[in-house]
Amino acid sequence: MSGSSQLRTIQALRGVAALLVMMGHLRTIEARQSGATDAGERPLMSDIWVNGASGVDLFFVISGFIMVWVAGNTAAGPRSAGNFILARVFRIYPLWWLFAGLTAAYFWISYGVPWDSAELDRRGMDGIDYMIKSALLIPQAWLPVLNVGWTLIHEMYFYVVFAILLLFPQRWRGPAMLLWAGLVLVPASLGTSTFYASTLLELATYPMTLEFLMGAGAAYLIRANKVDFSRTAFCLGLLSFAIAFATFPLFLGFHEYLAWYRTLFFGVPSALIVYGLVQMELKHNVGQRVSQSLVRIGDWSYALYLSHILVLSGLGRVWFAVFEPSWTARAGFIVVAIAAAICVSALAYYLYERPIIRLGKIWTRQKVTTASPSSP
Repeated sequence: MSGSSQLRTIQALRGVAALLVMMGHLRTIEARQSGATDAGERPLMSDIWVNGASGVDLFFVISGFIMVWVAGNTAAGPRSAGNFILARVFRIYPLWWLFAGLTAAYFWISYGVPWDSAELDRRGMDGIDYMIKSALLIPQAWLPVLNVGWTLIHEMYFYVVFAILLLFPQRWRGPAMLLWAGLVLVPASLGTSTFYASTLLELATYPMTLEFLMGAGAAYLIRANKVDFSRTAFCLGLLSFAIAFATFPLFLGFHEYLAWYRTLFFGVPSALIVYGLVQMELKHNVGQRVSQSLVRIGDWSYALYLSHILVLSGLGRVWFAVFEPSWTARAGFIVVAIAAAICVSALAYYLYERPIIRLGKIWTRQKVTTASPSSP
């Protein structure tokens, strides 16, 4: 989303989501690289930052919203579906291959093979098959070579199903999404939910898919333009998200229910926030008051999401090899690490991601467009 037609609130929320995920991983990396974990000390960043993982839930809601907002009103047929899925392939895979490839290179240099051999041996997995599925974002028994890629597996699944819906008339799409929600909700409620979706069946019935659909529902509700409870929705969503952020560690031990807890305590509030902010931007022009810095980070959010673990981990190894892990050294690392991760994501966006996206638009010869004030 770029240019004067972008929804600034959505782009800013993408920036917030990426920053939340980065902060969650930064807390873990600070604790590990500074030696706080081994020494039994508390890291400088508090335990609450583990909940930065909630940025993923916000990302899923935003993705569902954008898909409907951008392509929900396109004409039915194979051309619309094909253009949509090709646009998403160009959006997702090239940057994923870049940073997954860098991760594989790290493993190769460190262990002589482009994967975590100890983890794969423990699970009895074949390395070549693992790498192929990682590259293609296909579900398997363990996280992809760059572990944040597990969310992209869900993203691609959602895009494929949505592309199928574009084959059918517009009036069928909303009811089809309700049916889709039911097909997720019923089996997941009967106990098919898992901590990690390692098969196609587990992926299809994973509770966090409902977050995509909540985002899609927010887009349909705004398009219908029959009600406006934007301020109430935003305030309620923000308050409930903040409460969940402060209390969610209580539930981290219940791994079999973790996806459900996330969907309820972070997904629902995220949907209220997305609906409220976008509606207020359209009705009350709040987009002009959104921080330009957050909008810019929103532009870089996908690159930030994929690159930050490599940047933070690499910097941490060097930083704490040079500086004794004192309070000031840890504080300095946190500040420098945040700045470095954001700078790397900006470079990746301008030098690699944006040119690839432009190439994709030229190659498909048609940009997926609607009458909406937003573009992918």
